[in-house]
Amino acid sequence: MLGVALLALGQQVDLPAAVRWLAWLPLSELGSTLFGSGLIVVAFEYINERDADERANERLRRILKEEAPAIRDAVIDGFAFAPDALVNVASPETLDRVVRNTLAIQLGDQALANDLYADLRHQVTASTERRQDMRVSLSLTPWTKGPSAGEGSMFVATIRREYRVELAESTRRFACTSDLDEYRELLLDPTVIEVHYFEPVAGIDATSPEAFELLQFTVDGRPWPTRRSKRSGGQSFAVTVGGRTDAQHEVEISYTYRVLVQQHGHLLYLDFGAPCKGVDVDFAYGGCGIRHVNVLDFIAGSQPTRISRSPKDTDPPTVSVRYDGWVFPKSGVAFAWVLERELLPAHEPDRGVARTRT
Repeated sequence: MLGVALLALGQQVDLPAAVRWLAWLPLSELGSTLFGSGLIVVAFEYINERDADERANERLRRILKEEAPAIRDAVIDGFAFAPDALVNVASPETLDRVVRNTLAIQLGDQALANDLYADLRHQVTASTERRQDMRVSLSLTPWTKGPSAGEGSMFVATIRREYRVELAESTRRFACTSDLDEYRELLLDPTVIEVHYFEPVAGIDATSPEAFELLQFTVDGRPWPTRRSKRSGGQSFAVTVGGRTDAQHEVEISYTYRVLVQQHGHLLYLDFGAPCKGVDVDFAYGGCGIRHVNVLDFIAGSQPTRISRSPKDTDPPTVSVRYDGWVFPKSGVAFAWVLERELLPAHEPDRGVARTRT
């Protein structure tokens, strides 16, 4: 367009006096040059346009092929060291596939990886809490309000638990029931942190305060009031924790409760209820007429469970269980005992009653 304008201007013979000096310029030559250059460029663009896209695509493919390894390594390293970036760009379903496929590569078995991941994910997400450094002290003593032997003879188990946790629920519940179906349902309730099954015996059932009682509940050393409710076939205690309950505030929870355990049941089982990192259990049974205690740990993990016993003639005798790794729901520790009077010869009288009472 500039070249056409110069050619038109060069054809004007009579220029105004103000611009008469333009006559000294080679306007026609300049206009022809610009006009010809413009035509050449337009023609070149027209011819080149047909192959430009293909050349651009070929150039892009060549760059991607050369840089693909570096891009791949950068993405993998970024996701490995910055998992938040992976969360921002991938859906939960995609993350599940990534985990399953990665686990399958490590194990060499896709079906096993799928089952392991599904089971572990269910166990971890079924609870809203992640506990740390659980310490459990369990003391077994004879129950003096019932018979010392035979049907209805009981031990009183006083259990204290302490652990650190980021509160997710403001209400904590403790329950005791004589209904097995209800017991199984309560085990799946995330608000119930302790549930005890008590078989009705000797006129006592789960509604009795003797069968189950919450003695104390504290948060960071501060005691909180408990509310007891009674119903047919069971009872429960509830504690409502005020203040901050967000996932960024870690507190130390401690509570003590008491339950009755049948002497001839020979078993006391403690479950952990929620994922917990590190457990420390001490079981004392002085004055109970117990000859020996076996420990059954239902903890599946790569680390060994450490079981130790107090020296002989120590009062009270104690069994300790330690595990430093993660334990998951449905994991627990069982203590099974053998009574002194059960080992007496058949011709000797059972003097274990007096020993049990003392």
